[in-house]
Amino acid sequence: MAVLQKSRLGRVAAIGGLAAVVLLVPVFFLPNGPVAAWLFTVAFLVAAAAVLLAAVARLRTAHARPSARPTTAAGWWALGLTIAGFLLTGAVPAIVMGMRPETEGPVLSLSAFFIAGFAAMVGGGIAAMVGWFRRGERSLIVLLTVLPAIFALYFMIGEFAFPH
Repeated sequence: MAVLQKSRLGRVAAIGGLAAVVLLVPVFFLPNGPVAAWLFTVAFLVAAAAVLLAAVARLRTAHARPSARPTTAAGWWALGLTIAGFLLTGAVPAIVMGMRPETEGPVLSLSAFFIAGFAAMVGGGIAAMVGWFRRGERSLIVLLTVLPAIFALYFMIGEFAFPH
């Protein structure tokens, strides 16, 4: 929180986060339609921009140079969980679908893999945020793991906010 108060960029990130919340709350009270869907999408884009601005503000206030590889355990966890999330949402369902004609009996539902994959991505994003803001992580790859986490949250909340 101190990062957001020390620099102008941090204050802009805090205002962006507040704007994302202000944009997201009316979505749950508006009737389902294009206005609510656009507000929902814009809220998540503003939230993603606020997170990236806060990360840049932390780098600038610490006078740290970004690195390529993760430098903390939380950074490695974030990277591993995000890769596992991509595998669970992409490769594993493809393998299960390829095996489906050959197997007899019940086959696992593909939604279980997607739920587990999205949960892994969200966990990776949380680990990335902890690593970046609490542990002093400065890897750009770890920062990029926040984007799939935001997408996973966007998708999961959207499924409940806009049922079809």
